[in-house]
Amino acid sequence: VASLTPSNAGVGLRSLVDPLGAALDAAFPTPEGGTHPHLIGFYAEQSMEAKRMKYLGHLLEEELPGTKIVWLEAWQNPMNERLRATIDIRNQCGGVPYLFNRKTGKVLCGVVAYDKLRLWAQGLAGDARIYRDIGGGN
Repeated sequence: VASLTPSNAGVGLRSLVDPLGAALDAAFPTPEGGTHPHLIGFYAEQSMEAKRMKYLGHLLEEELPGTKIVWLEAWQNPMNERLRATIDIRNQCGGVPYLFNRKTGKVLCGVVAYDKLRLWAQGLAGDARIYRDIGGGN
């Protein structure tokens, strides 16, 4: 029988109260003196849509200093796909590209315009939880 000790009590309780937060914390350990990454993108090497979003993400990182999207390959890495599915619990997107802003809880599904990507990354994406565009564009 496992027991909670002072060293693991927070971990056990966190996984019961906030399973998504616990899964993200486990996937992205906090570097010493740092913070968890809060912009996470899931892609697949074989997906042209995901490659486009990854490219737009790199442009965004150049435009907004200090902005970093952590990209995880989901089709070839079962652990990354499980994490994506955990975040997309209602299967609203159902695949890649899938971007998650940990600070706001907002997600991007599919290819979206660059201006929407920027607003999402800055936490200014409005009331909608999910942006979904057809085609992308700028």
